[in-house]
Amino acid sequence: MIRRETVLVSSTPRGSLAEPVVGFDQAREMAGSLATPLLVLSPVRLRENVEVLRRGLPGIKIYYAMKANPSTEILSLLNGHVDGIDVASSGEVSAAEQAGFAVDRLIHSHPVKRESDIRESVRLGISWFVFDNTDEIRKLARHAPGCNLLLRVAIRNSNCVVDLSSKFGASREDVVSLLLAARHSGLNVRGIAFHVGSQCRDPIVYARALKLIGEIFEKGRELGLALDTLDVGGGFPVSYRESLPSVTEFCKVVSGGCRELQKAGVTVLCEPGRCISGDSATLITRVTGRALRDGIPWYYVDDGVYGAFSGRLFDMCDYRIISDHSGPRRKCVVAGPTCDSIDVVSRDQILPELDIGDILLVPGMGAYTNASATSFNGFEPPRLVVLGDDRLDVGKPESDVTRRFAVG
Repeated sequence: MIRRETVLVSSTPRGSLAEPVVGFDQAREMAGSLATPLLVLSPVRLRENVEVLRRGLPGIKIYYAMKANPSTEILSLLNGHVDGIDVASSGEVSAAEQAGFAVDRLIHSHPVKRESDIRESVRLGISWFVFDNTDEIRKLARHAPGCNLLLRVAIRNSNCVVDLSSKFGASREDVVSLLLAARHSGLNVRGIAFHVGSQCRDPIVYARALKLIGEIFEKGRELGLALDTLDVGGGFPVSYRESLPSVTEFCKVVSGGCRELQKAGVTVLCEPGRCISGDSATLITRVTGRALRDGIPWYYVDDGVYGAFSGRLFDMCDYRIISDHSGPRRKCVVAGPTCDSIDVVSRDQILPELDIGDILLVPGMGAYTNASATSFNGFEPPRLVVLGDDRLDVGKPESDVTRRFAVG
């Protein structure tokens, strides 16, 4: 009998390492009826992650960054639990609407958009956009006159995995001129947006960013700009193989830094993605081959960097791979199933000796994994299995096991 899971959320200053949402007994039962690889999603953990943010960010609206994981199952599960969705294309607008989100609960946060994307997003009903340069002002004035705008400000951060401000964001010196240019073009300038970077490692970065943002809001008031909205972006991390400060610690800093702006009537929203979906999913993968190369064990599994492990390449993520075998452990290489030599998941996992057919669990696989997976070399990405939730329409069940799960 497969039980519904109970998930406890850590409140310690350092985030605990990613833990599986299923145990090995459950995983083997599922793998016995469904072909691996499988990506197992926990609705409980997904929603508890939102509640951690709710408690830590009082009064701040939560817009899920769907680029982290845009699956219909996750969007549907989050509907009614988050305030809205952060979208970056008209395609994401359509996906969010199909999952039940009203268009007035969406914000288009891409700072540099295709003109066709602006037109289509407006046609679908989007009224909030982000910009960071003068050409974008011209495009928005042409295709989205009267829209609400947030100016994306660059926040450089060397203490994160992906520094998004190296690609987007206005410099501090250009902020005033861009705000005035947008107003002069007849656009409704409402506020400021920023993003400290993906997998931020130090909460103090938010404190520094919010100090700068407070100065910009003060300058805006002096210029007669009615700035009333702040988007603090995302960046809250997930602990994979390295323990990072907990989301609660990040929330304390962000909440404290936003308090004065909130008292002044500014609406604050955030755009978390990874910290909501990241540890809510676990990959079940099977060992399909093994070899000894230069004295080092190599284990081949049925998912790789062209599948859910795509985050290894695109997100620079170092995943934790778990076996329940006993016995001596040693450093080994874990490789994916394709014929491409780049398809190596990890070169430094510490695992016991494995046999062909063994099941491995990989926690923390809910963000930037299946979102960027492909079917390269004919290997399909893992199927999504939703634990303990029978509300989703998933079609005809394939076995007794699938009747107790929702299978996408």
